[in-house]
Amino acid sequence: MDKTRYEDSQEELFERYEGVCRRCGECCGAADGDPCANLGRDASTGLYFCRDYANRLGPQKTVSGKIFNCVPIRDIIKQGLLRPGCAYNNIGVKIPFSG
Repeated sequence: MDKTRYEDSQEELFERYEGVCRRCGECCGAADGDPCANLGRDASTGLYFCRDYANRLGPQKTVSGKIFNCVPIRDIIKQGLLRPGCAYNNIGVKIPFSG
């Protein structure tokens, strides 16, 4: 596969799996009482979002100041750490774990 086709296929996979997310905020700590400091909530829809999505991966802080590493959702899936109600539990296909 040439580089352009590979990049296109990776972008397509990214969009597909981002589309699965229901924006519940649980993987960012919304239900834990000490969420990521970058976790925001849209007042009109109630959906959660990352205030710094482009720079989300790597060291981050919770609201109380604890340091943690934000990782791609594929890492959480691969480790079997999804929360029971997470939409990614129901996608029915395997995500390629490259890169």
